[in-house]
Amino acid sequence: MDEERLPLNDVDDAVAWVGDSGLFIACGRQQNNKYTALERFARRHDITFVIPQRVYEELGGAPDRSTPGQTPINSAIDAGWVTVADDPDYTNSTVSRVMDGVRRYIADSSNRNEDHIEKADAALGAVAVNCLLNRDAEFVVVVTTDTDAGEGVVAALDANGFEDRARFKVGFELIDEIT
Repeated sequence: MDEERLPLNDVDDAVAWVGDSGLFIACGRQQNNKYTALERFARRHDITFVIPQRVYEELGGAPDRSTPGQTPINSAIDAGWVTVADDPDYTNSTVSRVMDGVRRYIADSSNRNEDHIEKADAALGAVAVNCLLNRDAEFVVVVTTDTDAGEGVVAALDANGFEDRARFKVGFELIDEIT
């Protein structure tokens, strides 16, 4: 990847941060120092993590799956440092190609059938490409604890005309860096 095109500090207005459930699960509850560090990092750098609807549901944000009280993801959304992306436009051929590319990459990397790939992994690609297509950002950073998914999103974006406009950041590494 051409590091000159992607801002090295990744905390510039032209960068959208797309988060996966693994990042938030690794941080734990709101009282956990990792959760607090992630919130502080987001606020300090004026970052709003964008998560797919499927990730929101995985994190317990779906009303029918919520437990009484505020879930950490809902608290983060209410505080403004996480937002849930609109559902992708599946009729957009670029969105569909990116999602297919993510599934194919993960299947090839993990020797699994594409039908067994989590839909949330492909949704990361859909959110990332939507940020680029809608000009919400010039670059995206995909933060996930799933290496195949992160690399798959970058590869699928590269293959669909968004060369050097995406970067994968391992969620565990980000947590280590900020705590």
